[in-house]
Parts: sequence; structure tokens; C-alpha cells
Amino acid sequence: MAMSAPLRSLEEEVTCSICFDYLRDPVTIDCGHVFCRSCTTDIRPVSGGQSVCPLCKKPFKKESIRPVWQLASLVENIERLKVDKGWQLRNAAQEQQDVKLCERHQEKLHYFCEDDRQLLCVLCRESQEHQPHKAVLLEKAAQPHREQILNHLGTLRRDRDRIQGCQAKGEADILAALKQLQEQRQRIIAEFEQGHRFLKEREQHLLGQLARLEQELKEGQERHNSRGVSELTRLAGLISELEGKAQQPAAELMKVPLGSEQRGGLWDCGITLGGKKRKQDTRDFLNRYPRKKFWLGKPIARLVRKRTGEFSEKLLCLQRGLREFQGKLLRDLEYKTVSVTLDPQSASMYLQLSEDWKCVTYNNSLYQSTYLHPQQFDCEPAVLGSKGFTWGKVYWEVEVKRAMWSEDETDRDKEDDWEEEEEEEETVYVDGYDDWETDEDEESSLGDDEEEEEEEEEVLESCMVGVARDSVKKKGELSLQPEDGVWALRLSSLGIWANTNPEVELFPTVRPRRVGIALDYEGGTVTFTNAESQELIYTFTATFTRRLVPFLWLRWPGTRLLLRP
Repeated sequence: MAMSAPLRSLEEEVTCSICFDYLRDPVTIDCGHVFCRSCTTDIRPVSGGQSVCPLCKKPFKKESIRPVWQLASLVENIERLKVDKGWQLRNAAQEQQDVKLCERHQEKLHYFCEDDRQLLCVLCRESQEHQPHKAVLLEKAAQPHREQILNHLGTLRRDRDRIQGCQAKGEADILAALKQLQEQRQRIIAEFEQGHRFLKEREQHLLGQLARLEQELKEGQERHNSRGVSELTRLAGLISELEGKAQQPAAELMKVPLGSEQRGGLWDCGITLGGKKRKQDTRDFLNRYPRKKFWLGKPIARLVRKRTGEFSEKLLCLQRGLREFQGKLLRDLEYKTVSVTLDPQSASMYLQLSEDWKCVTYNNSLYQSTYLHPQQFDCEPAVLGSKGFTWGKVYWEVEVKRAMWSEDETDRDKEDDWEEEEEEEETVYVDGYDDWETDEDEESSLGDDEEEEEEEEEVLESCMVGVARDSVKKKGELSLQPEDGVWALRLSSLGIWANTNPEVELFPTVRPRRVGIALDYEGGTVTFTNAESQELIYTFTATFTRRLVPFLWLRWPGTRLLLRP
């Protein structure tokens, strides 16, 4: 009875107030009370939305629940004491009720023969058969086994505690990571909402400016048309009067106005100049209808024309900014930058590779008729990369180094460098007629076309950068187009083209000196950007089924292509 009261008191301390059983995986809440972890999940929130403690009715947050490892260990020790004590009581009762007796002597078994591994009674122990054997009391023989079992049981319980602790820590880490991801999700949504709002505001601002320019142009159109109609009406009246005069008889045509004097049988037209009356020849009657000067007004006001030009510059800035933005996001957020090298066995005899296989130059004097490798390009000055890709999103760069290109040179092919001088809008009267185009002008225009054809021939000196299938054809003259497994850009001193069929001329804001190549194998796209400004240049779309490798083609003396990084 002396041991039962403290044990009962300890049992009450480690009893859950919800399930009235031993605390299983005990946890504590904000108020300090301890419950089973599973019992805390059954606590329903009150009308206010928060859970409250069943004992003190104080609210608590389920996120603040913390495990109590010391109490869990105490519960296990109490259970062990109770089990051991119960086992002793049950063992004694069982021994009294069901005592195993020796089959030979019907005596109680007290000994254990370690040699024969048998239970012995007193008579068996003293018998001649077991007297030379080592026999010990049954409880003493069982004690080492019981200790081994208890030690192993302690090891298993410690392992269980470690697993539970690791599980709880892992759950806490996962919850923290999920919380971090949720915060990042909210930040991404907020950033994109802010970006959408900013772009929408800029869109409305530009559309508003465009609408005002359209309104001013329409108003100017109405004024111009009204003035033109008025001038045409005036000229139509004069034309009609002169046509009627031209149909009159000669006598009527030569008739002078009332108040004139008739002399010599002729009608005399007289005008007064300087106080003297001068006789006027009748052939000068057309002076009564002097040639009127006509009106030609400018259809677009100078200010409106200027603002329209400025709006075009804003549109170019918008396009350049959006392309750079798209290129930067593609590179930084989606693609993995890889280091690629060239395959010397595929390099044409026209090409010379550096020792690190990252630089290629064109040299016509290097060409030889014999082939060193079967996978070598023979007619086309091309080379493939040594590393191929069959999945993922990868990015690398190709730097175009041209001896005649200075570092400070900029190329603004689509921007106008000239400024047109506009005169102030005013009513203009002209006496002559516009000059018609002559045959000489036509001949000069034909000459210009011939010069353009000559310039197109210079495009042959160029280079190509992109990707190709590793099985691309290498012998003979090749078209080097997507249909043949090549997706590339062609660059020259005159411009940039995509190697489609037919070629598409491209007009980036600045001529790229370093071309970024972004390959999305699963997405089926090859995107080219200006690696310095991140401006988006062109995107190929295809379905890739074979291994893709970097592709370089160079027929441009004085030019080097370098792979970056």
C-alpha cells in the first residue's frame, strides 16, 4: 500500500484531461496545460474563430503548440513501473494457480541446468544425472535474459523517442518551408499585380496621347477640306464665267462696259492712269479676268507633325524596353547558363579553332581536299558544339568580334538621323505647276536599284549562330534552314536575318555584338537575344525529337566567333 499511493498520484499527474488516459505524445498550449497531441486536434474553435483550453477556457493558437519530451519520458517510466508491478502480481498469482511441476517427481521447478538447458526440481538437481552439471536457481538464470530484454526495450524506446523528435522537427521544418513558399507566392502575385498596373497605366497614357493626336488631325482635316472646297468653288465660278465669255460672238466679246467712248466705229476701253485717260486695246480684254493665284495649305500643322514624330520615338522606346524585359526574364528566371565548346572533328577545313575549342576564325588558305574525320563539314564553313541537349532549358552566348567594328560604334538602322525642317503653317499661293517626273529620274532610280543589288551581294560575307541537330547533313552544299535541322541567325555588316525560307530580315535597336541563345527543348523554342541589352531579337518554334548541339557558320574574313561563358 505504501508504493501504490505515490504511483497512483503520479498516474493522475500524467493523465490527459480530455481522454482520461495516459498522455500520448504530450504537448503544451499557451496557458501551460498539457494534453495529448491527438486530443488537441479534436478541440473545435469557438464562435470567435479561436480554440480555447478545456480547463481554463483561455484561447490559444494551434501553431503555438509545443511538445513536452520530459513528460513523455515520465509517462513511459510510470507505465513501465506499472507493467513491472502488474507483471509481478500476475506472475505470483499465476504461479499459485498454475504451478509447473516436475513430470518425474511432481515437485516444483526451482533450478535451471545450464548444461542440458532444462528446468529441474530439487530431486532432479540431486540426481546422479544432473549432479555434475552446473545448475542455478531459476530466477537467477532468468535474470540476465530479463536484463537483456529490458536493455533492448530501452534501446527501442529511445529510438522511438528520437524518431518522434525527428518527425516533429521535420514537420516543423516543412511547415516553415510551406510558410516561406506562401509568402513568396504572395510577393510574386503582388509584384506582377504592380507590374500589370504600371503597364496598364502606361498603356492608357500612350493611348490617350494617340487619341488626342487623332482628334487634332481630324480637326485639321476638316479645316483643310473646308478651305479647299471654298477655293475650288471660287475657281469653278471664274472658270464658268470665262467659258461663257469664250462662246460669245466677236462683237459681243469686244463690247466694252457702259461709260466708255466710241471712236472710229470701235469700242474703246479706257482706263485712267495718273489722272490721264489712256486708250486700251480691245485685245487686252483678258485683263478683266486676271489669272488668280490659287491657295495651297499644309494639311498637317507643324506642331502636330512634330508630336507625331515624337510619339513614334516613344513607340520605339516601348518596343525596345519590352524586348529587353522579356529577354532578361527568360535568361534569369527560366534558363540555366551552360558552358559549351566546339567539336574539332566536325569543323570545316576553312575554320581554325582555338586550343580551348571556344573560338573559331575563318581562313580560306587552310582548306585541304582530304578529310580527317567522316563527321566533318566539307563545303560549308561550319562547326558543331561538342555538348548536346535532349531536355531542359539552357542558355549560352556567342560573341561576334569584328576587326572593323569599334567598341563605341552603335547601329541605329531603323532610327532616322535626319531632321526635316518644317515651315510654319500659313496660306501659300503659287503661280506655277508641280514638276512631273522625267525619264532621267526614272533612269537614276533604276541605277539605284542596281546599286542595291550590288550591296546585296556583299551579304555573302557573314556568319551564322544558333543550334542544329547532331545528325545534320555535312557533305555538299547545304541550305542550312529549319527544314534541314538548323535554327540560326545570320549576321553581316548590312543587317541580321533569320534563316527561314525565305529569310526574314530583323531590325533590332542595336546591332548585337554578343548574341544570347536560349534553348527550351520541351517547349520547342530557340530564342535569340542581345546578351548586352537583353533585347529580344527572334524566336524559332519547332518540335525537337533529336539531340541538339550549338551551331556556328563563318565566312567572314577578319571575324571571330567566341563561345561564352
